Amino acid sequence: MKVVRRSSWRASLISALFLTLALGRTGFAQAPTLPPQPISLAEARAIIEGAVALAREKNTRIGVVVLDSASSEMVAGEHMDGAPGRNIMFAQGKAFAAITYRTTSEALSELYKTRPDRYFGILNMYGNKIYLVGGGIPLVVDGKLVGAVGVAGSNQDELYAQAGIAAWEKVRADLRK
Repeated sequence: MKVVRRSSWRASLISALFLTLALGRTGFAQAPTLPPQPISLAEARAIIEGAVALAREKNTRIGVVVLDSASSEMVAGEHMDGAPGRNIMFAQGKAFAAITYRTTSEALSELYKTRPDRYFGILNMYGNKIYLVGGGIPLVVDGKLVGAVGVAGSNQDELYAQAGIAAWEKVRADLRK
């Protein structure tokens, strides 16, 4: 029978402890990053109301959708009286593009001119879930993606999306409490 000395056992334990601490040291030094707080229904309503308010001023009928970044699921969506219901589907496709690629759907639509292989690759990958036309804008808080807004129904959809974002930014601090 082999006898293990007590001193070598302690030395092995201490060495293992130091090695564990040394290898895991960077994990202790970094503060954990919290996932972004999901966009609330109240925030989504503020975005929709801001976009719709501008559309009313310009006598335009639009559909607006707000998606959550964590799941790309719809938080809220609405189409104005007189706007076709399909605008919701178009707006959702634009917002999905903005979340997936973390840029505007307008920027993605430009791929057709510069990188048609990538443009058609994206369309083939996502099928009818994505719409690469202007009007989808990512929503960012403190540098973190929290969602996206999509607007459809006019030839100035990005303008209405920006109006919705501006309205949200005015009330965001109060809504996130």
